[in-house]
Amino acid sequence: MTPSHWLLMLAVNLAFGLNLVASKFVLSELPPLAFVALRFAVVLVVLAPFLRVQRGQMPVLFGVGLLMGTVHFAFLIFGLQQAADVSTVAILVQLGVPLSTLMSVLFLGEVIRWRRTLGIAVSFLGVMIIGFDPRVFGYGEAVLLVVGAALAGAAGMTLMKAHVKVDAFQLQGWLAVVAFPTLAVLSLVTETGQVEAVMTAAPLVLGLVLFSAIGASLIGHGGTYELLRHYELSLVSPLLLLATVVGVVFGVLLLGDVVTPRMIIGGLVTLGGALVITLRSGSHGVAPAIDSPAVPDPEAQS
Repeated sequence: MTPSHWLLMLAVNLAFGLNLVASKFVLSELPPLAFVALRFAVVLVVLAPFLRVQRGQMPVLFGVGLLMGTVHFAFLIFGLQQAADVSTVAILVQLGVPLSTLMSVLFLGEVIRWRRTLGIAVSFLGVMIIGFDPRVFGYGEAVLLVVGAALAGAAGMTLMKAHVKVDAFQLQGWLAVVAFPTLAVLSLVTETGQVEAVMTAAPLVLGLVLFSAIGASLIGHGGTYELLRHYELSLVSPLLLLATVVGVVFGVLLLGDVVTPRMIIGGLVTLGGALVITLRSGSHGVAPAIDSPAVPDPEAQS
């Protein structure tokens, strides 16, 4: 992995980890589906001027939008709402790592050699060390919801890796086209008071929604797709385990989660496993480049 891609990977993990903390705070002020619908509305407003119909790609883009937008975020946001702390969700959502790695082998024909397998196992062990707490098993419904979110995200990522051949902003824009209306309809059908909640929300809440849209969607998911254009899914997916460490650390610093020796040890193990994966990537981790159009220049479109 090149130094620039390493920095992008760190930015992606930072965005994802901080977004969990921000989202937990926003959920105290806004209904969950209204929150994620508003997030995708912001993404759509930002990217709409650049959207272009992608010939031969629209069915798969809508499929990815449903899996990674509507289903993944609906399950995840309800799981986050019902869990007592961010750390639990940050840990459980990483079940998508072994799921997506397995899917990449089964459906994409990717090959993972023993050293990267070891790195994946070590990283996931670190997550389990952090999460091996009896309190996790007390959130039965939240656990099921987050596991469902992880499964939908892994399926969407596998579909995206196999068939999507557009640039990152086009992908995020079309994902928002699918996710915003579907989540908005679900909110209107199942929630009440969402319009008033949004209209009366404090500037901090709206700022965190903006961060969720720009940070997590454009930087986080957009950066993830950019990495997938250059590296195998079985390499990129385990490196996203670092978001768990970020989420736990900022959960401690900003939300008062308790630091334990288990968290420290698990974080170090996760980082060690991710380092093994990175050092062993070399030519084996490089995926064929995707020949996709450049991001449209807004100056040229005016």
